[in-house]
Amino acid sequence: MAGHAGLWRVRQIPVLIVLLAVAAGLTGCTRDRVKASMSVSPQAALVDQPVAVTVRGLPAGSQTTLTARARDTDGITWSATAQFKATSAGEVSLDQPSLGGSYTGVNPRGLLTLMAPPPGSAPDWFLYPEAGYDVTLQASVGGSMAATATVRRQGPVEVGVVEQRLRPAKGGIYGNLYLPKHSAGRRPGVLVFGGSGGGLTTSMAAALLAAHGFPSLALAYFKAPGLPQTLHTIPLEYFIGALKLLRAQPGVDPRHVLVAGESRGGEAALLLGAHFPQLVNGVIAGVPSSVVNPGLPDTSRQAWTLSGRPLPAVSPSEFGQPNPPGQQRAVIPVERIGGSILLACGQQDLVWPSCAYVDAISARLRAHRFAHPVTALRYRDAGHLVGGLTAYYGGLTDDALTSFGGTVAGTQAAQADAHTKLLALLASQ
Repeated sequence: MAGHAGLWRVRQIPVLIVLLAVAAGLTGCTRDRVKASMSVSPQAALVDQPVAVTVRGLPAGSQTTLTARARDTDGITWSATAQFKATSAGEVSLDQPSLGGSYTGVNPRGLLTLMAPPPGSAPDWFLYPEAGYDVTLQASVGGSMAATATVRRQGPVEVGVVEQRLRPAKGGIYGNLYLPKHSAGRRPGVLVFGGSGGGLTTSMAAALLAAHGFPSLALAYFKAPGLPQTLHTIPLEYFIGALKLLRAQPGVDPRHVLVAGESRGGEAALLLGAHFPQLVNGVIAGVPSSVVNPGLPDTSRQAWTLSGRPLPAVSPSEFGQPNPPGQQRAVIPVERIGGSILLACGQQDLVWPSCAYVDAISARLRAHRFAHPVTALRYRDAGHLVGGLTAYYGGLTDDALTSFGGTVAGTQAAQADAHTKLLALLASQ
């Protein structure tokens, strides 16, 4: 019997080998059969517009990784990944929650807007891709590619926006003027400026507005050549010069010229609307203040002047108070604004209490029976970065939000919603 058992074991070896080979072949066949299809709609769109991506034909419940890759102007590859579980119908889409990768949770824009370069690479290209770029999308299951597609992310220049650079030698204005290449008649114009960071930081936002048909001027008002280097004693009349230049453009409707600012720029936008209602036909203020704040970095100095005189401001100790007692002169008289007002705030704002400020502004407008349309947008999961009112923030990460507040998904969703409402406001003018 022992001899027969040994013979059986010897004969069993090739049988096991055959079975293992068959099993390996079946596994390979299963892997080879994961040939899904990926649909992208639209296949070309402005960088601030959403893109629907759906993968079909996946094994039900399979762990599927979507990867986005794009090359910058230096040939460096930027990428982002998101991991999904295929539905019972074998589908994955960007509307589903990501289980890991560059982001987690539901964020339909995340895969295309959270691409990052390798560590140590320059991060600025993705922030201002005015010429556009191609993104290669890939779906993989078990490490093997199942489907691929390409989407074109169009920059403003690609769709015909014309840029004209304005510097102090030309009328004392430092900014970039963006005009649609083809415009059907006159459209509302927008003067766009940033906050306490200074410099020319709103070029992409202004260029995208022009890409949607609205002539725009991105303006620096300090920390740029030929301008004050700090936020101190900035004449409001400087903005008026830029407004007049924008209003004079052939494609601009002179009856509808608006100002748009974020943070300290939102404060400035409200001041301009209140003190120059005959020139400002509407105000867009992202994460603004309801009061005039002191200068920066020296808070003992004033930030703004009007007719050569400093505007009264709250004291540094009263920073963050929407209605400081005994400081009514510092409250912005928003009831004097002569057109529509759009406000936006993030409830997780870590810079200042933007929603408390927006509430104070709204209450004052109601108390004065303000006659023009007012839209106040509050976003629960967003922070200070919703103030840009643009749906495009390349390179946004959790680290970038640390000092601003909000979640990546919440901030991006808020930016997209605010941007849509901004475009609707301009279209209604």
